Amino acid sequence: MMEKTCGRDSTCDLVVDHATVSRIHARVSLAGDGVVWIQDNVSSNGTFLNRCEKWTRIGKASLCIGDGIRFGDFEVPLEQITALFTGQTKVRLRARRFPFQVKSAPVEQILKPRRNPATGRVEEKPLG
Repeated sequence: MMEKTCGRDSTCDLVVDHATVSRIHARVSLAGDGVVWIQDNVSSNGTFLNRCEKWTRIGKASLCIGDGIRFGDFEVPLEQITALFTGQTKVRLRARRFPFQVKSAPVEQILKPRRNPATGRVEEKPLG
């Protein structure tokens, strides 16, 4: 596994000169199967991943196509992260993952909330 560092320190592989970025903020690694992983280095201001328009503070995560990465308040383009491994034969990003999966249910099982005119209480009744 090949590992690179990101942070304010001049010895980092990716130097990010920003007040909210720690000296060694995060580590980026290339696994044997070519998947790129990012891991927060117990930074003060955190490492964040934007997946499906939602920023989430992470400890460690694999990178997917279209992800956004932020060290503290500084957003780093995904291309800069993957460029750390230029020349490697097997760099790849996973297919975009979604934060939740929607399972379809038969129409009679889908509930629709409504207010009961007699009691004023919100009740759920099956659609259909």
